[in-house]
Amino acid sequence: MDNLFQDQAEARHFESIRLWIYNHTGLHYPKRKFSTLYHRLQNVCRQFDFDNLKELDEHLRKHDMPELTLQMADAVSTNHTFFFREADIFQFFQQQILPTLPPSEHWRLWSAACSSGDEAFTLAILLAETLGLLQAQQKVNILGTDISQVVLEQAEYGITHARRLEQIPAHWRESYFRPVGLGQWQVIQAIQQMCTFRRLNLMSSPWPFRNQFHVIFCRNVLYYFDQADQQMLVERLYDFTLPGGWLITSVTESLRSMQTRWHVVETGIYRKI
Repeated sequence: MDNLFQDQAEARHFESIRLWIYNHTGLHYPKRKFSTLYHRLQNVCRQFDFDNLKELDEHLRKHDMPELTLQMADAVSTNHTFFFREADIFQFFQQQILPTLPPSEHWRLWSAACSSGDEAFTLAILLAETLGLLQAQQKVNILGTDISQVVLEQAEYGITHARRLEQIPAHWRESYFRPVGLGQWQVIQAIQQMCTFRRLNLMSSPWPFRNQFHVIFCRNVLYYFDQADQQMLVERLYDFTLPGGWLITSVTESLRSMQTRWHVVETGIYRKI
């Protein structure tokens, strides 16, 4: 029995909950992450006044509690984010991808697993800098989705802490943010209006989209799924990308080992040819 658990009964309930998480979110917690998951589950127990994992397990399986389901999704997902994360990717987007997008079309961008919206807002600001704010507002729609309702509510307000703005150019803060409290900044309304946020589990089916996207950002997501689900996800993303469109993953996430229809441009950057 793992030293993490009090007894074999707790270990069985932990495994049952881990299976519930996989079935409902697609998130895979291997053994090396058991400690992280265990402590997150303990936090959920405290929030709902459950005495132990047995009570949590039983409520997940025997009771219809939407609030508990949403809290579990928030607890087990990782929401580490900041503006302008992996700046080289955004530079490539601005210099190499934007010139390939059809000038006569309305551009649709998707920030999958958007967390509190930092990536979506970064894209909106980058487009405002490139096209001009008015043209960007008229030409671009950015969709941000995440499994966590908590972070989506943060995204809706567009409020962020100063430490998450440390990577952005100084004039961005002056032009696109306003101070709203001690160490707190809010994205200006014009940028917020370019972004729409919705709750979506990437492992759910079908996705509720009527149209394909020109560019999809799906960064720091794949390694939370097992290999089979990674393969399925990147193929579904391909189907929801317009011909000539792009997929951006993290530079630490490579599709090279997968059998995929994506054309590799460079690490973390793929195109639908």
